[in-house]
Amino acid sequence: MKKLLHLTGLLLGCFLIAGMGGLGGTPANRVPTPEKDFSATFTDKQDVETVCTQISREGEVFLLGKKGEGIVTVSFEKIRAVKFKDGGDTVTAMIELTDGKTIEIEVDKRQRFFGKVDFGTFKIEVNSLKTVTFNQ
Repeated sequence: MKKLLHLTGLLLGCFLIAGMGGLGGTPANRVPTPEKDFSATFTDKQDVETVCTQISREGEVFLLGKKGEGIVTVSFEKIRAVKFKDGGDTVTAMIELTDGKTIEIEVDKRQRFFGKVDFGTFKIEVNSLKTVTFNQ
């Protein structure tokens, strides 16, 4: 019985250690390559601006969030700028569309944007952002 418990604990430990490889998320020198190349200027809460190309949100080229009880996606093609405002577990994204309209959605504050910069790669969580301005 002790051998069985020891073996079970050893196997469980191996599985846990093997699963920890993804804890760091996307490696610092690699970002997801989106299906279309969008560029944008990110302004973080310290007012630091970073201009990126090949930007994505978790590898996708749309913003994902809730509007009321529904879930919506807004394509980067339709976005001129986004302003973010803290709201607890979520962040309010005030989206200015290219047609001049605005829409407000709630996004998960842990969502990440990725992009490429002249000197390497860029990754930032939504909860660290003030604005994203798309360069179109």
